[in-house]
Amino acid sequence: MKKLSTYLFLVLFSFSAPSFADDIRDFQIEGMSVGDSLLDHFSESEIKNNDLKYYKNKKFIIIGFTNHPKLKIYDWLEIAHKRNDKKYIIHTLSGVLAYRNDFKGCLAKKKEITGEFEVIFSTKPIIGSSYSHPADISGKSKVENTEFILDNGFAIISCIDWSKKMEQEFFDHLKVWIGTMEFYDFVVSNP
Repeated sequence: MKKLSTYLFLVLFSFSAPSFADDIRDFQIEGMSVGDSLLDHFSESEIKNNDLKYYKNKKFIIIGFTNHPKLKIYDWLEIAHKRNDKKYIIHTLSGVLAYRNDFKGCLAKKKEITGEFEVIFSTKPIIGSSYSHPADISGKSKVENTEFILDNGFAIISCIDWSKKMEQEFFDHLKVWIGTMEFYDFVVSNP
């Protein structure tokens, strides 16, 4: 896992945005912004070969990367684009950092990033929620979310604490997520 102090520095400065901005396209994760073409960052074969097949509804395709040379800050990157979009326009970006068996550490970092977002967005979070992760039918995996809803997009900071059984497949993590309202509405209607 990358050093926490390096992470702190990079997270705080990975969003290239003027103070008090409310345009989600002004922010970056791993040098990419919502509205960019994925082709500016990855080859078409990389895009096509990394489909995660998350949603039954095929309006959006989610691709994921780990151990990719592009990753300087995060351990994992998820990106969504519309199916049949030949330009592969980015609708959402998520940077994920592992917090294996350190949910308290994740919550502390989430609180810190939330404070930074309050300054950047010049607003308080719209939604704060705690719930059981829908992928775990036992209900033992927990999610702590803080959401900001902007005029043209959203930003979410999450900590996921997987149950012991689910940790065989997943790892506890922090997720910083930005995207379009079109994608937000899609996720809300297709959990």
